[in-house]
Amino acid sequence: MDSSKNFYVFLNFCSINSRKVTRLVSCLALGISLMSVCSSAAMTSEPREPALQLSQTQTQQWRRMTSDEQANALQYILDSPLGIAALNQLAIEGFISPGCPKTFYLNENSGGFQTLLRVKCPSERGVSGAVGYSEMRVIFNRFESNIEDFKIERVLSEGRAPSTTLPD
Repeated sequence: MDSSKNFYVFLNFCSINSRKVTRLVSCLALGISLMSVCSSAAMTSEPREPALQLSQTQTQQWRRMTSDEQANALQYILDSPLGIAALNQLAIEGFISPGCPKTFYLNENSGGFQTLLRVKCPSERGVSGAVGYSEMRVIFNRFESNIEDFKIERVLSEGRAPSTTLPD
């Protein structure tokens, strides 16, 4: 009885592993074929334009978002791990609060793929007791519906002007 039970377990083990091996081989074959298609397409296609940089050489293209655009931007932020990371940074520095109004801006020259979240608080905040900020800005760069990266700009209450000029 014991040997028949062991034999059944062995057969079950072999059938499970053969299914996993078959699936693995199929995935590898698909991956190799996709790599060859992509590499041949990359050789024949025209060179890509460089991605929009985070530098702020053009300052006139920022405009306030409409309420529909704002809802879409917020959904992109909440659906992205990088968007959540940016919100976490705002929270760590005390800028997620009902008393801190949030304003969304859109970069016209990026085709809508670069957005800015401005959070302005009535009192200074930040992670350091020595330097307080009254405002934080997060610039998000998207490709399709995915946030590719973000940049945080901290605005001092007094002194240096922010590098990103926004319309009022």
